Amino acid sequence: MNFLNQSIITRLGTAMFAISLMALISMISSVIVAESTQGDAAGINLAGSLRMMSYRIVAETQQHESIGTTETRSKVQTSLDEFEQRIKSPKLANVIPTDSDHNQRQFYESLIMEWQDELAPALTVAIQAGPQGNAEYLKRVEEFVPKIDHLVQLLEESTESKIKLLSLIQGISLFMTILIIFIAMYDIKSNVIEPLAQLLDAAKQAGQGKLDARVYYQSDDELGLLGTTFNHMAEEISKTYTDLENRVQKKTAQLRYTNESLQLLYEATRRFNRDEDICRRLMPVMKKLEEVIPVGPVRVTLCEPNQRSSYRTLTTQSLERPTDCANQACNDCLVSRQDNKEHDTLSIPIQTREAYFGEFEVEFGPESPPSNEQIRLLTTLVENLGTVLSLELKAEKEQQMSLMEERAVIARELHDSLAQSLSYLKMQVSRLQILRNKAASEEQIDDVTNELKEGLNNAYRQLRELLTTFRLTLDQPGLKPALEATIKEFSERLNIDIGLKYGLRHQSLSPNEEVHVLQLVREALANVVKHSEASDVSVRVMQPNGEVEVSIEDNGIGLPDDKDLTNHYGLVIMRDRASTLNGNLSVQNRSEGGVQVLMRFQPKQR
Repeated sequence: MNFLNQSIITRLGTAMFAISLMALISMISSVIVAESTQGDAAGINLAGSLRMMSYRIVAETQQHESIGTTETRSKVQTSLDEFEQRIKSPKLANVIPTDSDHNQRQFYESLIMEWQDELAPALTVAIQAGPQGNAEYLKRVEEFVPKIDHLVQLLEESTESKIKLLSLIQGISLFMTILIIFIAMYDIKSNVIEPLAQLLDAAKQAGQGKLDARVYYQSDDELGLLGTTFNHMAEEISKTYTDLENRVQKKTAQLRYTNESLQLLYEATRRFNRDEDICRRLMPVMKKLEEVIPVGPVRVTLCEPNQRSSYRTLTTQSLERPTDCANQACNDCLVSRQDNKEHDTLSIPIQTREAYFGEFEVEFGPESPPSNEQIRLLTTLVENLGTVLSLELKAEKEQQMSLMEERAVIARELHDSLAQSLSYLKMQVSRLQILRNKAASEEQIDDVTNELKEGLNNAYRQLRELLTTFRLTLDQPGLKPALEATIKEFSERLNIDIGLKYGLRHQSLSPNEEVHVLQLVREALANVVKHSEASDVSVRVMQPNGEVEVSIEDNGIGLPDDKDLTNHYGLVIMRDRASTLNGNLSVQNRSEGGVQVLMRFQPKQR
């Protein structure tokens, strides 16, 4: 039983097992008794019906004796057969014990023998004799009926004994269950509730800082072990409590410094990225640095990128306003007097891999040099400043490169379109002068004049297209916004909605390629406005398998079959653009009506 004293769980499990066992025994006994009483009611009813059958047989026999007809005789015989069938019925035989020494079995068998050997033959003789039958059977029946009643009584007593046995078993099970529950509750109160109350009270006292609280419950079970452990823990905590306060103070100071450092870095990053004078960005950060780290003054010397010549110096402690100060109302850097004590200087270069921007210097007293953490904070701050200056320098260079590239695109476009048209007009003017000097006919002069007019119109149209194109591309960078603006413009001119399907990858075209694609789309849409009479127009710019595909389709009247389009001015320009992009251009009628302008080219790798 030692294992029961060492474990509360084992004791409670044993109690639960005993309760479950009592319940199981009660249920099994109920099932067994219920099974044993199955059919008892039917057997009792059947045995009771034998008495009524006896009286009915007597009545029918007497009726036969008085009348003596075949019908009455048959009726009596039927009742006899039914009586014999009921007395030998399996329902009655099954409720009587099968043991031959049992009194119920012996009485039942003697009853059957008396019926078969004495009463049934006497009744049969009475039936056969008719009205002169022997009245001996009446006496035998009167003696037989009490025996049937005795059989019914035996069956009822047997059933009642089974029910009493079931009640006894359930009563014993209930008593044992209550006893086990009482024992378990007493054990829980003595060995669980009271020790837990002690533990809870000791825990509350410990939570209130009273580390002298102890648990006095002694046992070999879990709560006893828990109490011993709690006492040991309280002793260890009381030993380390004093040291813990010092460690918490140190950690609090470190957290405070870390928080201030993070706030400084956040404020520095936020101010460094502002678009304002460098002094207004740096000075608040430098002043905050003097509060976080015991250093000062702080000085920043800025140089031209990759040059050692400085162009500006900022300091947190200056007796006079700097000559290059942009805000005369600002006094952040001015002090009334300077500290003349001896200081050491820590200088950190402001630089990145790409450029050198100057020096970040902090002064500190020899007796309080900055720690490694403070030096890391300074280094991080300077690295952020260098990164911001590097990004600004890179953005400035990219802006210059973008401006130069846009100018190159404009110059190339003017050379490829408008300059050629002006050269053509210059040649026509020279031709006109030659014809006038030769006194040519008015018809020849009119032809040259008409060509000059057409050339001027084309040059003017190209100039307007170039102005529209560069206004779109410069106002909103990228090809898609320019295409959307062009679609909107020509939709208003055609008074229909032009569909646009755009599927180019990001930055897949150079600015020059974007201008050529946009000009080709505008030239094709201008032809639609002038010639097609279309009610449905769509533009598709896709990039399947890396090749750019530009398609303009309409459902207009299409190209005439008998007109030579080789020297068509707009078509020549579109072919020149396709050739410039090293691509292919096809202009042909669609089978369902209208025209398709299709250009394919391979963009240059960017």
